[in-house]
Amino acid sequence: MIEGLIAGLAGGLLIMWLIQIGIGRKKAAEYDERINELKNSVTSLRLQQQESDARHTRFDLEIKKHRDLAVLFPEFVKQIFAARTPDELANLVARSMKKLTDCEKIAIFLSDVRGGKLGLVHSEGLGDILKQPLVVNVGDGHVGFVAETGMVFERKNLEKVSELTRNRLEKTEIPGFIPDIAAPMMSQGVLYGVICLIDIPITSTLPRERTVSIAAIGAAALEGIRLLGRFESAADLDPDTGLPGRGRLVPVLTQELERVRRFESPLAVMELVVERGSMEDRFRAREFMSIAANHLKAKMRNIDIGLRTGTDKITLLLPGTDQDGMESVMHKLLDGLPALKNDVKENLGSVRLRYTVIEAGRHEEAEKVLHDLESKAFISSIGS
Repeated sequence: MIEGLIAGLAGGLLIMWLIQIGIGRKKAAEYDERINELKNSVTSLRLQQQESDARHTRFDLEIKKHRDLAVLFPEFVKQIFAARTPDELANLVARSMKKLTDCEKIAIFLSDVRGGKLGLVHSEGLGDILKQPLVVNVGDGHVGFVAETGMVFERKNLEKVSELTRNRLEKTEIPGFIPDIAAPMMSQGVLYGVICLIDIPITSTLPRERTVSIAAIGAAALEGIRLLGRFESAADLDPDTGLPGRGRLVPVLTQELERVRRFESPLAVMELVVERGSMEDRFRAREFMSIAANHLKAKMRNIDIGLRTGTDKITLLLPGTDQDGMESVMHKLLDGLPALKNDVKENLGSVRLRYTVIEAGRHEEAEKVLHDLESKAFISSIGS
């Protein structure tokens, strides 16, 4: 019996020992699991710390970048406003956009004086797509759409435009050219051009806002360039006719010939000789030249240019006028000119003319055009 009790006690102790071992193993497993959780938490905290450090570094770099841009932006503005020609301005605008957006593919289109066409003036990184001379009609393609509406175009919002607008854009677009952002250069309701950015880096910050800002600055600078040109012309006005003098002929003609090449628009150059403008009586001669000039200015379009190029000569530059349009121009400008009278009822008398036409897209020098004009015979004598 004692042996049975001893065996029972030993069995009970063995069972308790086994139970304790099981409990210990369970607690050990729990401790291991807790340790693993803590290790994972530590690893996660380390990763979060690394991400936080990286984010902090990025923020520091972004703040430095914005601080640098804040310092540079006034310098960009100053440079753009210092430009004296549209080509120089386009180059400075493109340089500023590269600094502000890190974009390497930029195109600048400028409007002609009539506001009906846009010519490619400057492009970078797009030589395989855009080649000069390139002209876009206002309203055609993505560039023309921006010019016509005055809206900022963004490629990512293309699906939001109406089906009719999308069809028109696709039908008239420049092949292979859809800008990510295109912003109009407008000042006081006048269109001066369009800035286009393509393949904007994903790291670029506020590209739309910066493009709009530079576009507005560029437009204001271009307005200043045009005003400066008018002041320079006004400083050389002939007192008898109120027209620019001969000294402005070559610069103005050079500018118009550039439009012929860039905007693929013809140009007619006409020389009028008012015979009574060379009278010995200089008072009456100046009077007749003044009468002729006032008549021509009343008939000319706002894009036409008249210059007093000699004692009895007035030269007219007629943009957009080709050979077929010259007959209409001659009738419009010259009908009734010989019959004009001064205060004592004397007729203006005979007016002779000769002209030359530069075809659209031609590249001509001003000196050659003037030489060709001088070599032509006077083909008409109007009045008596």
